[in-house]
Amino acid sequence: MSGIKCPHCRSTIALDRIGAHFQKFCPAIRTDSAREASMKQFNLLYMEMQSHARGEMTIEELQAEADKIFLGP
Repeated sequence: MSGIKCPHCRSTIALDRIGAHFQKFCPAIRTDSAREASMKQFNLLYMEMQSHARGEMTIEELQAEADKIFLGP
């Protein structure tokens, strides 16, 4: 299973665990409102993850999209 670096804490997370990471485990997301906002961003990332699963984008492109979604342009 491939993974990307969490845009917040930069830990490498397997793609099948990244949703739980944002929801409960990321040490850089400290408040409930920040966690809720992060989950909304994760929903956008999920669509990109589906493209990766179909072979339409590389893991590097997925990382770039994650950084863009979570950290802005």
